[in-house]
Amino acid sequence: MSKTVRGSSRTVTGLSRTLKGAGIGIALAATVTLAVPGAASAAWPLDFGSLGGSGSAALAGGITEVNVTNDPSRLNGQPVVAVNPNNPNNLVYISANHVPDPDNHGEVGEFQCYSAYSMDRGKSWTKTEFPNGDRPFCGDPNVAVDSTGTFFTAFNRLGCPGTDDLSGACPQGAGRVGVARSVDGGKTWSAPVDTTVFRATTPRLRIDSATDDVYVVGGPSGPSPHQVAVSSDNGLTWGPMAALPNQAFGNQIAVHDGVLATANALAVDNNVVVPGEVRFFTSTDGGATFASHAVTDSNGAPARLPNGVAFPDNVGKTATDPIPWVTADPTAHGRFAVMLPDGNNFAVYVTADSGVTWAGPTTIPAAGAAKPWIEYGPDGQLGVMWRTLGNDTVNVYATVSFNGGTTFGPAVQINQAAQPFGFHYSSSGGDEFSRILFAGNDVYVTWGDGRTGGELDGIVARAPLSMFQR
Repeated sequence: MSKTVRGSSRTVTGLSRTLKGAGIGIALAATVTLAVPGAASAAWPLDFGSLGGSGSAALAGGITEVNVTNDPSRLNGQPVVAVNPNNPNNLVYISANHVPDPDNHGEVGEFQCYSAYSMDRGKSWTKTEFPNGDRPFCGDPNVAVDSTGTFFTAFNRLGCPGTDDLSGACPQGAGRVGVARSVDGGKTWSAPVDTTVFRATTPRLRIDSATDDVYVVGGPSGPSPHQVAVSSDNGLTWGPMAALPNQAFGNQIAVHDGVLATANALAVDNNVVVPGEVRFFTSTDGGATFASHAVTDSNGAPARLPNGVAFPDNVGKTATDPIPWVTADPTAHGRFAVMLPDGNNFAVYVTADSGVTWAGPTTIPAAGAAKPWIEYGPDGQLGVMWRTLGNDTVNVYATVSFNGGTTFGPAVQINQAAQPFGFHYSSSGGDEFSRILFAGNDVYVTWGDGRTGGELDGIVARAPLSMFQR
């Protein structure tokens, strides 16, 4: 049986809003086009102004909103943070840091990455040198932290050493997904170690909180098919790459207590990407083999096919991440949540036995949603965030479930005011996702917007968990 989020959306400022979406995307192979299921959209309200400038702003309800990068000349999309489990004041921030091509509007001229750390729960940040190593360029970085407080960043290592050649056709071989470590809270980084997977559309990075094994996703010779590799010695050495269940746009992964999970919901029909059966896969041997299960509702009926604005496409700019989104509950062996776009909503399904049986869907109203994320917290809370991009302006929302995904409270607006979208590119490179993260009594939400009037800035907001209705 389906469940729906209680109540309606509420905002920090008390303004009632209706939402409208637009579309964005990533490039696929030229032989593949996309059939994007449609969704109705409501009217967008008037512009509510802009924060402008940089620095932190303490918002109504106790939210702190910080423009970490504050550089209108750089593309600082897809920001991610990780919080030191042994020092909640210590955060590490990672994002793209691309330089636009001055001669080709809508194209990236130089691919770089940005790193910074905070020692005051994200109120202020210190920029650090990103660990490119001997490769001149960097793309699609990610960050995670293990139980000891060691931070890891995974990223595409781009270009040929000692040159400005981005092609990757180097004597040293094509760029791999690299992983670097920081043992001092993000102040300095080790030299990157090449994993066994090659660069991919957006490398994935997960750490098993029960074992501290590190998992990365890349491709054998490009963005598809995607592969996973595992390190059991803090990222120093990597096992052989193993194929993930293949689908267009790649795969999300989640892992806990030795169980690696991913899911598929896309099919290819006559070179057109279309919704497909929703299937969930688990592996207990690092991806060497996978068990497959159909995702169903509470009554055993197949999960509804994905559809709506957040269905992946390479035409617009709102839906660029692989689906379904997958997250692992660190408090329970075998408990995972899968999220799918469902018209103007998100549908969340939960399994407590690694995909054998399912509960849901729980429906989250999210008209016009773009670049969402779902994540379990260390105490079993389940959070969902998304952006909306109506009239080329950004608003950011989040909702939390305190009962494992059975119900979610009303959505809370995270940003103080609508901001310019700030994305001027022909594909989604450099801004493919947003994030939500739990740490103690805090909820962190990260996204990109163009509030300084130029390229995307990387934004980090911290909201008290108490803001979210149980």
